[in-house]
Amino acid sequence: MEQITMTMLAHIITGTLAIIAGVIALTVAKGKSLHASAGTWFVYTMLIMAVSGAVIALFQPMIITAIAGIFTTYLVLSAWLAVKTKPNTLGKFDYVMPVCSLLIILACLYFSGQAGTSQAEIKHGISAYDYYFFVLLAGLSFLGDVRLVYAGGLNPKPRLFRHLWRMTFALFISVGSFLSQGAAKVLPQSLIDSGLLALPELFILLVIVYWGFKLSFGNKIRQWRANRAAQSSS
Repeated sequence: MEQITMTMLAHIITGTLAIIAGVIALTVAKGKSLHASAGTWFVYTMLIMAVSGAVIALFQPMIITAIAGIFTTYLVLSAWLAVKTKPNTLGKFDYVMPVCSLLIILACLYFSGQAGTSQAEIKHGISAYDYYFFVLLAGLSFLGDVRLVYAGGLNPKPRLFRHLWRMTFALFISVGSFLSQGAAKVLPQSLIDSGLLALPELFILLVIVYWGFKLSFGNKIRQWRANRAAQSSS
C-alpha cells in the first residue's frame, strides 16, 4: 500500500509538472533555449507520470488507463527519438517502435474482444468501443513507424511533424486524464457541466492541425505571397 501511495504521489507531481512544461514548450518559439529546456522537462516528467500511471492502473485494475499510460510512454519516446536522430537516418531504437505500436494494437484488440464477449459487454468497466480509440491511434502510429523504417529515415519536415504531433498528443492524453480524473473531482459541478473543460483538449488538437498545415503548405503560401508581391510591384 505504501508503494502505491508513493507511486501515486510521483504520478501527481510529475503529471502537474509535465502539463506546465508541455504548455510552455507548445506556446514559446520553437528552436529557442526555453523551448528546448521545457521540452526536456516535459520528456522526463511525462515518462515518470505515464509509467507510474500505468503501474497504478494495473493494480486497480484499470486496463484502459494502463494502456493509455503505455501508449503515452511510447509517444514521448518515439517523438524524442525523432529529433535526436539526424534527418534521413535511422537509430537502433527506431526498429523497436513498430513492435511497440503493434503490441499496443494487439493488446487493445484482445481486451476489446474480452469486453465484447462478456455478459455485460464491458471489461474492467470499459466497453469494447473504448478500446478501439487506442486501436486507431496505435494503428496510425504503427503506419508511421513502418514508413520511417522503410524509408531509412525522414526528411526534415516529416521528421519535425513526427516529433510535434506525438509530443503534443501525449500532452493531450495527459491533460485529458488530469481534467477527467483529477480536476473534475474538486471543481464545481456547474463548471464541469458547462463544457469549458473540453477547451484545453480542443486547443491542443488545433495546434496539431496547425503545425501539420504549416509544415505541409507553409512554403507554398509564402511563395505565393512573394509572387503576388512581385507582380504588384512590377
